[in-house]
Amino acid sequence: MRKVLLLLVFAVAMLSCSHEDGDRPEIKKDVLINVLFDIHLTDGYLSYSGARIDRDRERIEGAYDYVLRKYNITPKQFSNTMKYYSRHTDDYEKLYNKVIEKLTKYETENLSSDDNKTLKNKSDRD
Repeated sequence: MRKVLLLLVFAVAMLSCSHEDGDRPEIKKDVLINVLFDIHLTDGYLSYSGARIDRDRERIEGAYDYVLRKYNITPKQFSNTMKYYSRHTDDYEKLYNKVIEKLTKYETENLSSDDNKTLKNKSDRD
């Protein structure tokens, strides 16, 4: 009886232990793809606007916090998810290829749209 009780206590203790940070992704893949996509757009915006970490830290942090809030994700969830993918690089590569596809599609659609506007404006002036 004592062995059964000891085994039961051990089993309950093991089940009640929380997962180690980064033990599993806390953000679903399709959501993470959108988050990473938005983070890259934010990077581009901040770079284009001339933001510098030494003088614009609050603005930069606010921009990234906005992306996480948009998807109801905490910084800890994002960090744990990235820790998971840092140990599962094959999965991360597959996921990131989807981010790249999405960025490429966005860039193509927006560049062609901007190019068409530029050509139209030039032809209107001629």
